Amino acid sequence: MDSHAPTLLLACDLGKSGGKFFYKLRQGQTHALWMNAEVAQREAAGVESVSPGGRPQDCAWYRNGDVLTFVGKAAQRFLDYNSFKEDKSLKAPERIVGALGAIAKTEGQPSRFDAVVWVLLPINELATCQQIASRLMALGEGFRFQDTAEYRVNLTLSFRPEGYGIYVQRKALLQQAGVAIAQRTTWIEMLGHRNGTQLAFETGTLNSAKSTSKFPGFWESFEKAANAAGVSVTEYDVLLRALETRQAQQYSVAKGTAVDFAAAIAQVEAAYLASLESHFTDHLLPSLATGKGDVVLAGGAAYLMREPLRQFFEERGFVPRLSFAWEHQEALSQLVNAQLPEAVELPSLPMRMTDGFGLFQALLGDVNRLGVRV
Repeated sequence: MDSHAPTLLLACDLGKSGGKFFYKLRQGQTHALWMNAEVAQREAAGVESVSPGGRPQDCAWYRNGDVLTFVGKAAQRFLDYNSFKEDKSLKAPERIVGALGAIAKTEGQPSRFDAVVWVLLPINELATCQQIASRLMALGEGFRFQDTAEYRVNLTLSFRPEGYGIYVQRKALLQQAGVAIAQRTTWIEMLGHRNGTQLAFETGTLNSAKSTSKFPGFWESFEKAANAAGVSVTEYDVLLRALETRQAQQYSVAKGTAVDFAAAIAQVEAAYLASLESHFTDHLLPSLATGKGDVVLAGGAAYLMREPLRQFFEERGFVPRLSFAWEHQEALSQLVNAQLPEAVELPSLPMRMTDGFGLFQALLGDVNRLGVRV
């Protein structure tokens, strides 16, 4: 490790709706970072100008040879949409380098520095970690952030399955209550927009045979139900807001009036629960029925569907076995609300950052055990 510059510790959760990052450079200073998920690449000769204004994370772009890579908000001017179905591994290196550049500029890092980076991936995409690492290492050897600051980053990388951070926090919560997590089977159900991920921890160890990222995500059933309810694509955001706030009456800009989305909400909830039922029935409920298993629900869809999901488990008598990942997260909520102005428009942001925050805590614990100077 470089003996001069402080080592950057960075945890990355590359969600499809946005990247959630936690980092620190020195003891006692933890920072949260949110960046939009889009990535666009263009030949430098084809880009007339780039606005340099705003926070580094809002205008994150870098040059590597003759190619300019735009990340987050900076990429939106070049793209028509952000694919929910695209594997996260495809753009992970570029998104992480965008975050590294934004952090380096914000914190005034020297041109050369060391970084320990932990990354969450869907469990069925962990096989791509070598591909991601190779690309990330190559980019870290030299890139010009905003074409002004040249950085060379000595990277130490580690990859964990999505949901790992939730497990870390669940373990800490049980320890505070005097319960060893190894005594119980813990099911982490990450209910995402693109896909669902189940992690099964038995005797404190991940059971890969019972873990999967192959059950349905929220978006497919949402689109079908919304269309069936007569909700246009231009009103998807309004319907999502109605789901999140539990307020069916919402103003529709497209229609120029308030619209009652109660029927559409009911159809979306029914469709999503129907898409999950076979997975829960086959792979989760039998364990809960033994009385030795607990389930933690997490992810954006879990938050949107929190009430119907709670009712689903209540009807089957499993509420005592159920918890939501964003419960007991006062420290995270305070950190995010204090540091990220995005939290004003995205009140669910602390919830979205739960997995990444747990990953960051695990990273800090690992670094402390190894005695890495930060």
